[in-house]
Amino acid sequence: MSTAAQRRADARYVKVAAKHGCRPALGRIIVRHARAKGVPISLAFALFEHESGFRKVFGHDPTIYVGAGTVTRAKYLAYRARRRASGNRLMQGVGEGQLTWWETQDLADARGGCWKADANVGVSLLTLAARIREHGYAKGIERYNGSGPAAVAYSQRLRARAKVWHARLG
Repeated sequence: MSTAAQRRADARYVKVAAKHGCRPALGRIIVRHARAKGVPISLAFALFEHESGFRKVFGHDPTIYVGAGTVTRAKYLAYRARRRASGNRLMQGVGEGQLTWWETQDLADARGGCWKADANVGVSLLTLAARIREHGYAKGIERYNGSGPAAVAYSQRLRARAKVWHARLG
């Protein structure tokens, strides 16, 4: 695909995603990082829709900062201080990709801040791409979430959602 054709396709993907709740600025970030990491764009949109509804929010794991609302720099830094004080044992999903493991959060921090969409999306898709390379498509998606029956169900749901996004994006 030529660069001009790719730009037109990407703009169309962002426009379609906006109709389904993804703000255009986030859509552009998702498309850019999906292309750079080799993650199917339909899977990328499915991931962020599923994880956060395209929102910058704290997760609902039964630990610190459960359901703490919108992730801001100040809230995230307070959360990170508590996480680190726990020896990185108490972790919560953060941002659009619901980065939960402390090392992925710290990687996003090193790339500009886990509370920022560009860093959060970039690390989320870097992690997903690595798991898919290591374990294959279905198992890699499962490993993005963890392991066990809940992660297997997660992979099934996300793959079904990716098919819906594939049809939407045409």
